[in-house]
Amino acid sequence: MDMSKYKGMFLAEAGEHLNNMNQLVLALEKEPGKKEDIDSLFRAAHSIKGMAASMGYQEISELSHKMEDMMDRFRKEEMSVTPEATDILLEGIDALERLVEAVEQDRPADVDIAKIIEKIKGYGAQKLVASGQTLVVSEKPATEVEPPATAHRPLTTGFNISIEISPDSQAPSVRAFLIIRRIKELGDLLSTIPSEAEIKNGKFSGRLSAKISTDAAQDKIEEAIRGGGEVVSVAFEPISAEVSIAEPAEQSKPETPNLKAETVKEHELPKVVKVNTSLLDYFVNAIGELIINKSRLHQVSKGIPSKELKDGLNQLDRLVRDLQTQVMSVRMMQIESITERFPRVIRDLARKEGKEVDLDIEGQDIELDRSIIEGLGNPLIHLIRNCVDHGIELPDERRASGKPRTARISIKASREKDQVSIEVSDDGRGMDPERLKDAAIKKGVITQEQAAEMDNKEALFLTCLPGFSTAKKVSDVSGRGVGMDAVKSAVESMGGGIDINSRVGEGTTITLRLPLTVAIIQSLLVELAPETFAIPINRVLRTLEVEKSDVKMSQKQKLIDFNGYLIPLLSLRKILGLPSLPAQERFIPVVVTEVRGRIVGLVVDKFLGQQETFIKPLGRPLNKISGLSGTTVLGNGRTIFLLDMGNLI
Repeated sequence: MDMSKYKGMFLAEAGEHLNNMNQLVLALEKEPGKKEDIDSLFRAAHSIKGMAASMGYQEISELSHKMEDMMDRFRKEEMSVTPEATDILLEGIDALERLVEAVEQDRPADVDIAKIIEKIKGYGAQKLVASGQTLVVSEKPATEVEPPATAHRPLTTGFNISIEISPDSQAPSVRAFLIIRRIKELGDLLSTIPSEAEIKNGKFSGRLSAKISTDAAQDKIEEAIRGGGEVVSVAFEPISAEVSIAEPAEQSKPETPNLKAETVKEHELPKVVKVNTSLLDYFVNAIGELIINKSRLHQVSKGIPSKELKDGLNQLDRLVRDLQTQVMSVRMMQIESITERFPRVIRDLARKEGKEVDLDIEGQDIELDRSIIEGLGNPLIHLIRNCVDHGIELPDERRASGKPRTARISIKASREKDQVSIEVSDDGRGMDPERLKDAAIKKGVITQEQAAEMDNKEALFLTCLPGFSTAKKVSDVSGRGVGMDAVKSAVESMGGGIDINSRVGEGTTITLRLPLTVAIIQSLLVELAPETFAIPINRVLRTLEVEKSDVKMSQKQKLIDFNGYLIPLLSLRKILGLPSLPAQERFIPVVVTEVRGRIVGLVVDKFLGQQETFIKPLGRPLNKISGLSGTTVLGNGRTIFLLDMGNLI
């Protein structure tokens, strides 16, 4: 039987189990005696072992089997969970992740599982000898089973086995085939109800009956069956050698009962199916094209006085909007999908740096578009690395300054209309604006005069300049002048923004503001004759029409009043390198936005209104131009650029 078609399911489920194991080991490190976590950890390792053995991935099966043995001794209280044990378990989980990654990429894995298995055996021997017990370690590989019986061997014993697969299983037929394969490895499979052909044709309700002739013990057969995963119950009926069990499968079929409606309903098809992400991307592109063509139809209909046409377009608007909402909701993923690995990351970094750190995470159920979630993982990792390496003090230093030995890092996500804010904060030493200025001057990033004009907020944003670092030494954690620059670039490439707040001795908070999606967004259209540009509406703080007489001058810089503060007035034409036009209007159209941590007013020729836009990424060589982040098509068929507000200046 070709098992390669089940590879995707194996990878997905193995990934879920490994993530769960990481969290459980970290929880056990804090509460070593919690039986529920030990049991859950054992079941996760057991599931990986069973799935890997069924698929023929021997190294994964063997390593997870040894880890399962170790956790079984924890369950039986033959050994206790110590810091040394958690280190070994985490090392084993890391190795399993690399093995699974190698399977995904169809390449050999450079993982020495023998070394980890020796550590597991050594730890077990050490602990059991210390308690006066004798260690018995099975050398039999997890995938080794009793040799299959031949068709002509004398009958000894066997079982009628009734198996029920979980009704929540998303692929019950696949589970059934895995179980049948495992049963065949333990003896002669004489018959199944339903038959393998019926299962292949989709005639499977979740219940499987199997008749097997075997010398294997009942508990070994049950272990093999449950190793296939998602098995609710297994029941055995022994068959003695005197009873004929070689009867044809057709004779063993029971009479078909008159099924009641309730019985049929009990085994309905699953309500949830897995969808390939490439199909979701196709749907989003299709929705984008619908939006563009809808705009074109509206443009054409302006010259046609037809009520029926207008009503039809209004109905099309509603249908496209509903379809867009549903498709985008399917693409949404919870932030938890990337934050679940952070406790392990912080634990490892803190141990390496000799620090004590607790992590709090709030708002993990907040959802973002999958494309944003994919691009958010590395920036957040950079931020928590900076917290541990730069922000958090050593325990003795914290105690000397009146702080608790254990530092606290907090990640808090919240929804604000069509934006999501993610705050990463620590209670460490904070950042000193004056020290940042001095470091920037020494590196030649800014001059003494520029430093003197900077306020504290602008000084904090010096950390986002390429190559800027205040680390005293370069380590494998930080100090190479990358990190905040990468964070800022990644967030702004997704149409978001970044804010930094810090107080010396109290800690630092970095806030990432991100749109819910980057594919289809609301944009403000502005004219810089003869060109038209789109600005993401979530980057627009306000649109103003300022009288020329209200424009002030200070050191050759034009300024306007905004909420009681004077902000710079800049020409968007000049920034984009467009030829200037003589000013003729009394009022100046201004877009108030935030660029590199500063609030500024950008002068445009004219506001053209808001429009829903489908953003397409730029290809080479346009993707190298600073200040542009994509293109969109207007209703008249004209292609215009979307401005990247974070990198305009």
